[in-house]
Amino acid sequence: MGRRGGRSRSEKKRAAVRRNGVRGGRPRNIDLFARRVRRLQEELGPELPEIDPDDLNLIIDCLLRPVTQRKLFVYPLKGGGYAF
Repeated sequence: MGRRGGRSRSEKKRAAVRRNGVRGGRPRNIDLFARRVRRLQEELGPELPEIDPDDLNLIIDCLLRPVTQRKLFVYPLKGGGYAF
């Protein structure tokens, strides 16, 4: 039976499930985000032919995410300075 008359999840966890869809699933807006990335890649791709499409996708993905979710790959250069 469990606690609270059969409810095995706390109210906080059930609210998170409602926000994120199925438990452990992707957030609802991931499809919109992917669509924005694809659209920008289609727009910028012809203007930047020297950039690999996969690298451009990574750059656009990083720039569109909120600051708290950005993933920057920073590494030191041999001549000094940093690149990402």
